[in-house]
Amino acid sequence: MSKAKVTIEQLFELGAHFGHRKRFWNPHMEDYIFCEKNNIHIINLYKTQEKILELYDTFRNLSAVGNKIMIVGTKRVASSYVKDFGEKTGMPYISHRWLGGMLTNWKTIKIPINKLLEFEENKSSGQLGGMIKKEAVQLEKEMKKLSLNFDGVKDMKGLPDALFVIDVENENIAVEEALKMGIPVYGLVDTNSNPKNLTNFVPINDDSSKTIKFVLDLLSEAVLDGQDSARKQGLVQKLDGDKGPKVFSLNATTKKVSVKPVEENIEKEKDQVLSQEPEVQNEQPPKVEEKAEVQETSAKMTKSALAKLTKAQLEEKAKELGITIEGKVLKADLVEQVFKVQ
Repeated sequence: MSKAKVTIEQLFELGAHFGHRKRFWNPHMEDYIFCEKNNIHIINLYKTQEKILELYDTFRNLSAVGNKIMIVGTKRVASSYVKDFGEKTGMPYISHRWLGGMLTNWKTIKIPINKLLEFEENKSSGQLGGMIKKEAVQLEKEMKKLSLNFDGVKDMKGLPDALFVIDVENENIAVEEALKMGIPVYGLVDTNSNPKNLTNFVPINDDSSKTIKFVLDLLSEAVLDGQDSARKQGLVQKLDGDKGPKVFSLNATTKKVSVKPVEENIEKEKDQVLSQEPEVQNEQPPKVEEKAEVQETSAKMTKSALAKLTKAQLEEKAKELGITIEGKVLKADLVEQVFKVQ
């Protein structure tokens, strides 16, 4: 499948034109409804085709600069296709259940994700073999639950750069969180949904498995195409903490750097170093003495630092300093004696 193969006839055969019943419609979708038939709204497929092509270009451009697009589809009709999309493109995905705070409270969500990753490492290294059978079974059950919820986002280092949802109405919590975090939202929108807050969307039948598979296959090609172009251009992706990925180009640079002036500067610096060698040799002994003085002063510990040590450690310290301890001595007295002698 390619971008050029998105035709009106193909969309009609997939049933992409079927909307919801008239009484469930959203007024914001009025411009995308072609007509009404048997009390069911029919979507304008010309606008659907136009929006799919726009989304194809958007996904290609986002992936071409290394941006991460999270795809969310927890409906039974869409979950398997969402998982396939994520595994094929390497993009984060949620196909089972959206947990509240996935975007707005990412630092807390990372805790169970780290737990899942640790379990997978222990399992692969064979460390779970020595566990009691009952404990191993309980841990396996717990990890299966974590895997269902976090398997698609376990490799995500920070917040995504864009969010794509299969059904805006069904995934309204995910959309609200993304909008709070300033993340652009794209999605498939039916006649019963409100597309007002979305960056871009496709008016289409979002309850049909055929239409969902068709759109996701096309968008996965756009992502892979963008990733290929990024590799050809020599783009290197780097992560900037929890802020998401940033991309830097190795080939395309705006500033031209000349090599000759740099070589001349290096030769000049070498001449300066050679001319200053005698002065450096004369000044070396005082620097060594200064270092020795710094080491001596750094060896001395403050009273607060000594007070943090245990009594056994203080006794060892006292023996090193040649302090004789007779009978039982309080820790405070030991601190005073060690502080005075050192």
